[in-house]
Amino acid sequence: MNHPQRHDTLSIRDMLQARTAPGPAVGRFVCALGALDLASLRCAMPALDSPLASAGDGCVRVLRGHGRSVVGIFDLVVGRVEDLCGPELRTPWQHWRGRFAFVLRDDASGDCLAVCDHFGTLPLYYSAHGDALLIGNTLTPLLKAPWCARQPDPAAIFHYLNFACIPAPLTIVPEVQRLPPASLLRWQSGQLHLQRWWRPPYAEDLDGNVDSLAGELREHLVATVQRYRPEGDDWGCFLSGGTDSSSVTTILARQHPAARVHSYSIGFAEAGFDELDFARIAADACGAEGHFGSVDEAETLAVLPRLTELFDQPFGNASSVPTRACAALAALDGRSILIAGDGGDEIFGGNERYAKDQIMQRFYDLPRPMKAMGRWLGRTLGGGSSHFLNRIDNFTRRGSLPNPDRFYTDDAFASEQFDDLLSASLRVRLQPDLSLQFMRELYAGSDARAELHRIMALDLELAIAQNDLVKVDGACRHAGISVRFPLLDPDLVAHTGRLKAHWKVRGLDKRHLFKRAVQGILPEAILRKPKQGFGLPVSVWIAQRPAFRDWMHDLLLSPRSRARDWFNAAFIQQLFDRHVAGAWDYSGPLWQLAILELWMRQHLDGEG
Repeated sequence: MNHPQRHDTLSIRDMLQARTAPGPAVGRFVCALGALDLASLRCAMPALDSPLASAGDGCVRVLRGHGRSVVGIFDLVVGRVEDLCGPELRTPWQHWRGRFAFVLRDDASGDCLAVCDHFGTLPLYYSAHGDALLIGNTLTPLLKAPWCARQPDPAAIFHYLNFACIPAPLTIVPEVQRLPPASLLRWQSGQLHLQRWWRPPYAEDLDGNVDSLAGELREHLVATVQRYRPEGDDWGCFLSGGTDSSSVTTILARQHPAARVHSYSIGFAEAGFDELDFARIAADACGAEGHFGSVDEAETLAVLPRLTELFDQPFGNASSVPTRACAALAALDGRSILIAGDGGDEIFGGNERYAKDQIMQRFYDLPRPMKAMGRWLGRTLGGGSSHFLNRIDNFTRRGSLPNPDRFYTDDAFASEQFDDLLSASLRVRLQPDLSLQFMRELYAGSDARAELHRIMALDLELAIAQNDLVKVDGACRHAGISVRFPLLDPDLVAHTGRLKAHWKVRGLDKRHLFKRAVQGILPEAILRKPKQGFGLPVSVWIAQRPAFRDWMHDLLLSPRSRARDWFNAAFIQQLFDRHVAGAWDYSGPLWQLAILELWMRQHLDGEG
């Protein structure tokens, strides 16, 4: 049953500025524990009127019983949240699904524990000072604690310039930390203890007949997505036109064909970035009622000064702009929940760089003399204004490294440009391999044996939990919308971890088994389409749109920015020049630098 397609003419300015009543799981809370001067804290954080205090717009649950108090946010939890206040504590969250973040306090001892879900989709921030502890699910109240100097942590800035985000446990200031995904914080007798209670498992014990494995995967996928279907009709789906969002939308649309599933899509005028045609194909094929909008350079430029309101910390993923526009499109259409397809690439094997890594591994496995000759050739050809020759240099350089060092080179801009980018005053406080060491620790924490699975696990830890989910949550929260991530259900993640690696990527063939599993679910046009992602056309705008380039140039080389003495202005100018000349795409680091400057001005300099 087909439904009419709608093209909403709402501009991104309206979308980004639109606010609606908060939906489920879009609340705020902050807790104060231990020896705190509540009188002084109330001025900075009015919510703190008791040792365990909550403040919230949206769904913040407070429970009491058996000498315990709990404040937190729970969405689609399987099981009884009230078990936290039962006579015995049996760590029920290890069996929960969905999104949750809570703080539990023993009323007699004052001890507490704080827990966030498997992927940290609802953040928890904490700050310990002497015998006192503050915990909240937004950063801003904790920045106002009397002991917080509100001075940025150089390590956090460095990680941000490499990863486009600040990975937990760090935050932008050293006095506040963020609880890592699937982690538990214990506060006992004024002492802080952290432990990890879950990691993506990789049993790698499923192999056999392709049809049998594809059928089993299909059953798991369909059942999981259907389990995340909200009640009522005030919900919809993100629909980019890619395989994951198209799969989620189609499964839900076919679950109850008589009920309308609304999908929301954002496109661009620039070739190579727009996927609206595929989103229309997917919506039409499953009978969803599609809603479509677009984002252009002028509208993005108009709302950029407000973009930093979406996130607790500097966040440099440019696709947050279309994601926020998509969430606002849904909110203004009366939706309170959106279903997202994030995580599919990282569990089914869909990222382009997984296939590239396999090619680089073959170069790495060459005899040492041949590899050295290839690297010499790359260095000889690279370094000029030719994008193609620079790619040869880049390939041989990366292919000469083992993992995770090789995988890190996708996120190593500040490390590789350490001397040229950073000022002397910042370099003396950092080491070039700081972010690499962080990635190596995550890489070592996986139980996967296959090389592909180890880098997929790394992506779940960083690219998903610390980047993509932060983007979607921040964009939706700002629009007053809750979001669910069915493809990151722990049971589905565990099932895909049981599959042998060759069922994910074979040479250049990505999502090998997944494509067999969703035959009959997705149209062939979606299955055959090249991967595009959901990126903002920043690279085109910097190179070809003088207004956008001038705005970014004036911001990054302004007296205000130079006065921070963090970066070398001459090198930033070189980035602009080389990008415009086509020698390399520097839009990512330039965007990250711009967002960092905007965020500092609004949140730490006091302009907000």
